[in-house]
Amino acid sequence: MKKITGIILVLSMLVMSVGCGDNSTEKEKSSAEEDIKTTSVSEETEAVSETEATSSTEEKEETTTEENTTEAPEVQKETEFLKLNEKYLSDYAWSEEYGVNLAEFECSSVLLEKDEAKRYPELAESLSSACDMYEVNMLESHDMFISDAKEMLSAGEQGFDTLVSTLDVHVRRADNTVLSILYDSFYYNGMNDGIRSFWGGNYDTETGKEIYLPDVVTDMEELASVVEAQLFDEIGADVFYSDTIIREYFNDYGADGTHWTIEYNGITVYFDEGEIAGSGVGAMSVTVEFAEYPELFKEKYTAVPEAYIVGIPMKSPFRTDLDGDGSSDELFLSDSYDEEFAWNATLTIATEEVDYNESFVAYGCEAYYVKTADDRNYLYVLVEFESQTELYTYAITNTTISKVGEQPISPYYSDQTVSVLTDPDNMHFDIFGNADVEPVGDDFFTVGYDGMPVMK
Repeated sequence: MKKITGIILVLSMLVMSVGCGDNSTEKEKSSAEEDIKTTSVSEETEAVSETEATSSTEEKEETTTEENTTEAPEVQKETEFLKLNEKYLSDYAWSEEYGVNLAEFECSSVLLEKDEAKRYPELAESLSSACDMYEVNMLESHDMFISDAKEMLSAGEQGFDTLVSTLDVHVRRADNTVLSILYDSFYYNGMNDGIRSFWGGNYDTETGKEIYLPDVVTDMEELASVVEAQLFDEIGADVFYSDTIIREYFNDYGADGTHWTIEYNGITVYFDEGEIAGSGVGAMSVTVEFAEYPELFKEKYTAVPEAYIVGIPMKSPFRTDLDGDGSSDELFLSDSYDEEFAWNATLTIATEEVDYNESFVAYGCEAYYVKTADDRNYLYVLVEFESQTELYTYAITNTTISKVGEQPISPYYSDQTVSVLTDPDNMHFDIFGNADVEPVGDDFFTVGYDGMPVMK
């Protein structure tokens, strides 16, 4: 379990009948002459039988040809969740000369578990390559920040704050059809309040190849219109650079440059601050749901499980149906920390109808949304204390938020990686005793009757 610092690095990465012949034959009949009426009945019967047999054969051939040219409906496979690990890399640079921490960074990435990597070797290779790329970029950026910090301090800059860069990941969907990872980055370089950015890494599970919006969406122009309508309705059309900026965005970047993730209930498109509207508006996101626009998405991606888990970032909206009424609701989480005593934390959970606040002593929070097959909604918040991690469980609807309980558990840690929660019926947790620094064991859990994880 990593410590969440609250600020994260921007790493913008650009991441695409048989026709059946008309074989009907014309049956010809000869006019029977009076003088051949003496022909035997057996001969007539044989002739008729041959004609009927020929006709029957031709009809069967035609039917077979038509059947062969009809495409078989795609068989939906049963959903299986991927087993994933999250890898962390971090460092800081303390300066004895200036008595300050010059720069620090944290980098997260997603990898397949060992057994899962054998099952999906191409996907395992793609994720490993992405992990290596991000780690190299983060290390290079960290070195640059150290150099920048030294220049600032040598120039006598007052009120120096540590330069921080962090890349966080949240798994939005992880099944045997698609893996979607939300990259949440932010950086503070000493010259502004920090810049935050989101983008997605979306992969075909079986081939390991990255998938793009046109692979999932049937009509990109219609998608642009839907996103435009939702943003205009939620924010107002007058804040955007122009009336056509959103459609222009999809024309320019829709194939491979759009920041998006594929969810269990639809797709979410992300816009950086200042990308399509003035900087004062902030970053924006739009979720276009499968249920609302079924014709807009390819069927392969819309068959999803009734129960699942989604990683959600702090201070960024997440949309899902919290009441089971078929309409989407917004869920928003935020963790804040005291400037003087950084371990004094406040967690805020909000829906469109109600807010909930809880204060505790902690160093960081990480959240998962949990949906059950009977349409219950829970929020799992992993709270990191000095010596261990605890899981706080909250039951949520659009109008109610209540804390269910606490447990001294955290995702299973092994070989510098932490297991990612993806399957509500198969969650691997480390188990802590009272005030134990190290776990006393581990086990697999499922969602209990009250929402809290229980051992299987």
